[in-house]
Amino acid sequence: MKKFIALALAAILAMAAFTACGGDDSSSQSQSSEKPAYDVAAIHKTIEDANPIRMSKAIDDTYMEYLSTISSLTTDMYDAYSGSYCPVSPGVDIILVVQAKADMAEDVAAALTEVKDSIYAANENYVGALKDKAEAGRVVTKGDYVVLVIAGDETVVEDEGVEKAYEPVDAAIDEAFK
Repeated sequence: MKKFIALALAAILAMAAFTACGGDDSSSQSQSSEKPAYDVAAIHKTIEDANPIRMSKAIDDTYMEYLSTISSLTTDMYDAYSGSYCPVSPGVDIILVVQAKADMAEDVAAALTEVKDSIYAANENYVGALKDKAEAGRVVTKGDYVVLVIAGDETVVEDEGVEKAYEPVDAAIDEAFK
């Protein structure tokens, strides 16, 4: 009888061990479904390498403050950013990657759409490439990350159309989030 009880306890302990291991597997599966983390500077670099901005200047806190005057973007909406813009007037080019705080990606996307619209409005009196490029700008959301891009070769815009100029922009955004 003692051997039977010992054997039964051993079986129960073995089952408990197998169940615990299975529990760990499901825990790691739930962790893998979390949103991936990206480096905003690496995303920015990937996009700008494919779409160089003329006389590129880094976006800093002062420029982010300026953006808050033309949109609803505020510092309490994001954790990190990286970007560059064309400081020459007229210039519409901008690449801005923002890591939104939890549950703020939609608000950041709306604010960056306001920035895009403001840049377009400031250039709507221009004809041709600048206006078309600003109007076709991209605001792309990937999880907690929001990207604003107004870029592309103006010669391609004039010769082949704005969508052709944005093909490398779109490809670079896709590549940055792999």
